[in-house]
Amino acid sequence: MDILNTLRTNKTMQRAIIESALLITFLVILYIETVADMVHLWLNSETYSHGLFIIPLTAVLIFARLNRNPIKNNTSQPLAALGILFFSACWLVSELAQINLLAQLSLMAIIPFVVWTLYGFKALWQLKSALLFLFLAVPAGDFLIPHLQQITAALSIAMIEFFGIPVYSDGLYISIPAGNFLVAEACSGIRFLISSITIAVFYALLYIDSYKRRVVMILSGVLVPILANGMRVFMIIVIAHLGNMEAATGFDHIVYGWVFFSFVMIMLIWLGNALCDQTSSQFNSPVTNQPLTNSPVTNKPRPLAYAVVAVALSIAPFTQYLITQAQPVVGQQSQNAGSAEGANAEKVQSINDLYKIGAGQNSASHWAVYFPTADNIQVAALPSNNKVTAYKVEYVTEGGDKELINFENRLFNPDRWSLKSQRKVPLTINRQTVTVQHTKIVNLGTKQRNILLVYKTGEFTSANQWQIKGHQVINKLLQTDFGGQALIISAEQTEVSEAQLLEYFSQFIQQEQ
Repeated sequence: MDILNTLRTNKTMQRAIIESALLITFLVILYIETVADMVHLWLNSETYSHGLFIIPLTAVLIFARLNRNPIKNNTSQPLAALGILFFSACWLVSELAQINLLAQLSLMAIIPFVVWTLYGFKALWQLKSALLFLFLAVPAGDFLIPHLQQITAALSIAMIEFFGIPVYSDGLYISIPAGNFLVAEACSGIRFLISSITIAVFYALLYIDSYKRRVVMILSGVLVPILANGMRVFMIIVIAHLGNMEAATGFDHIVYGWVFFSFVMIMLIWLGNALCDQTSSQFNSPVTNQPLTNSPVTNKPRPLAYAVVAVALSIAPFTQYLITQAQPVVGQQSQNAGSAEGANAEKVQSINDLYKIGAGQNSASHWAVYFPTADNIQVAALPSNNKVTAYKVEYVTEGGDKELINFENRLFNPDRWSLKSQRKVPLTINRQTVTVQHTKIVNLGTKQRNILLVYKTGEFTSANQWQIKGHQVINKLLQTDFGGQALIISAEQTEVSEAQLLEYFSQFIQQEQ
């Protein structure tokens, strides 16, 4: 069916588009900061640029569903606004805790309940697939990068060993006689994976009716790019082994990536064509196969439903506005008490610059943390052992990208060090058990370094990020603390044992309490 022709002739569809545009505008105005964060990542991150296409693709899915199976006898259900209230409350908590991902997911979760409230459960159920597809617009996936690096390294090493090439691996470093390789974040394949999942899900929802075949298509969108990325890294290493190290690490390295991405897309499209339903199309009526002229949604929502939706959507943003009005006052008092401003900002910048120290400056064994938005950073060797380096990172307030817990904050430079292991360990301090994050890193010089970390907000100390975020929300609601601290110590494995480092860390935490 011709979409444009339908839009020109179907007045009900025109009304539905106008209503949708007004609702989207209302949502954007109320939740402007969350929407702006998403759009910023769509426009500035190659990993999440697919988000620009999710809304128009969702519109295509909705049109196809309504065209194939019009919704009849729908009725407004104002009680469904309870779902709007619940997820808007989740959004509020996420905003206060500065958990952008959860705030964005909560915003997307509000939309199905808006549809339910205005058009009834039948409409929600009919459009469930398209509304779920909207969640792919959320820029999520950074947390997968370390895991994808590990998987890619494991796959490539397995293939190298299978073909009998001598190989040694330590963490994410892979060494063969021809040279050394690091499975860096750019080699994780996260861009391929997210793009493949988006294409696979869209294709499955638009062209495949069978739930089993949809699952096959979507799982293929997950597994194929992961396997292909492992093979891509393997082939780059093989090229180096065969004697062309420059081709393996130079411009051709990028070309191989695009070639493999194209190969993955072709495979997914071929699989989609094999799985799609040949006898039906989402754009045609299943019975008459003729253009649909009847209204896709027969009943108009009652004015009460519009009012309920407007009120339910507005409560959380208004509450956030009232809470944030108090934050600058507390923040300014803290700044006057001696937090980072002026000269302190230069100090923070200079300490963060240590993270970026270049070659020729003993960079092979150099270690530093990176907290680019911190208000204050203190770094020094412990008085009890100058082989142990201690960091105290302070956030007086949080807002926007300024977060104590953020993917941009780093415990080591991934271009210089490789993650070997990371785990949580209990540490007893004054008869209380504190959860500590123990990270072990390694470099090509075979040096190993242990890093211990905890976060502190108010009187609560832990390395559990979810617990810290929860306490941050409580502290902000009580207006007792609007930021937090990160306490970090580190030493080389050969100079200070893990047990000794834990003892030093216990003393360091007690000193800061």
